[in-house]
Amino acid sequence: MQSTQSKIITSATSYFMSQYTKHYLHVEKPSLGLPPPPEAKKYLLYIHVPFCTMFCPYCSFNKFTYTKEAATKYYLHLRDEILHVKELGYDFNYLVIGGGTPLIDEEELIETIEFVKKLFSIEHVSCETDPNHIQKETVTRLKGLVDRLSVGVQTFDDALLKKLGRYEKFGSGDEVYEKISSMLGILPITSVDLIFNFPSQTEEGLKRDLDTLKKLRPEQTSVYPLMTSSLVKNSVKKTLGAFSLENEFNFFRVIKESLKESYPSRHGWSFSKENDLIIDEYIIDNEEYVGVGSGSFSFLKDTLYLNEFALDQYASLIQEKRSAVTKERTFPANSQMYYRMMVDLFNGKLSKKKFATMFGENINDALSKELMLLKFSKAIKEHKESITTTEFGDYLFLVMMKEFYMGMDRIRNDARKNLTL
Repeated sequence: MQSTQSKIITSATSYFMSQYTKHYLHVEKPSLGLPPPPEAKKYLLYIHVPFCTMFCPYCSFNKFTYTKEAATKYYLHLRDEILHVKELGYDFNYLVIGGGTPLIDEEELIETIEFVKKLFSIEHVSCETDPNHIQKETVTRLKGLVDRLSVGVQTFDDALLKKLGRYEKFGSGDEVYEKISSMLGILPITSVDLIFNFPSQTEEGLKRDLDTLKKLRPEQTSVYPLMTSSLVKNSVKKTLGAFSLENEFNFFRVIKESLKESYPSRHGWSFSKENDLIIDEYIIDNEEYVGVGSGSFSFLKDTLYLNEFALDQYASLIQEKRSAVTKERTFPANSQMYYRMMVDLFNGKLSKKKFATMFGENINDALSKELMLLKFSKAIKEHKESITTTEFGDYLFLVMMKEFYMGMDRIRNDARKNLTL
């Protein structure tokens, strides 16, 4: 159980992060588009596919109802935007495809991956999917194109699947298990991704999910805490019930303990059998990246760029040979330092040398007050060349990262206020 002191520290940290993201994570300044790359380097490219046939109550990403006609038009515009990025001088070695449901239109997706590989120096491709699109034949077609497939299972619990509306769409937990089992080994890496701390979820139910995962034995898993930003709070309450943080800390400890033998390499809330297998937490792992597609984000140097969300306006911008980027926000140096500290310690370790190289300052001078509070909270341990997290610190930085993601959701919420699905 979480102690009273750690509960107070967690609540204070969550409140601070919530206020911090409200202050910093809003994007209002009109943008002229992405700048040309300042140097010959390779970036990560993110492609957003904003189509689904059903909408999960906890999902805050930019999404629209799928039709073949809408998807065909969208992919044409998407490839034109990718060409525009190429003409600016960018090169990429890592491609991440998210949604929405990227595999909802298999033919268009494959054509787009092949298109990107011809244009850029792509070494790794990671793609998301739901359990409906992992038939053995489909996954076999991705062999040689996709290195990592991330399957959003969320839970194997049939009662929860029914509440989420996924049972009717994707099948029972046993059926999803069999689908994944039949396609494992076709691609180099399969990640089976779960969510924990659903309303009504019990510790026993979570352990059953984790036991099922370990029996399945995919190369990786990510086990995310349920995030209830303002964009999804009402739909979560309506479909799943009242949300509580009461069990979150204990659930996280259960996850770490359960997976430590089978998945010894931990990376934030992601777990892997091997240290060197790629994980596609691209916002966390990459200091700079470019996003293309409706509602995507780019981060370059010190500036966040926001693409147009509405499909019709996105199409118009591309057809008029204009940038799909419509807004931007440049962050001050101290904000970038906070972010780097949070991200590195979310992954368990911060290199003092790397921090000094990035910002030209020693972290003990630049963030002395923050480090003092973290030490007082018994969240970190300081070493000569690095700072590492304690067991409590692992959870505290998970809380911070969760609040950061919910802050990003507020940007999406502002951008989608007048959109229809």
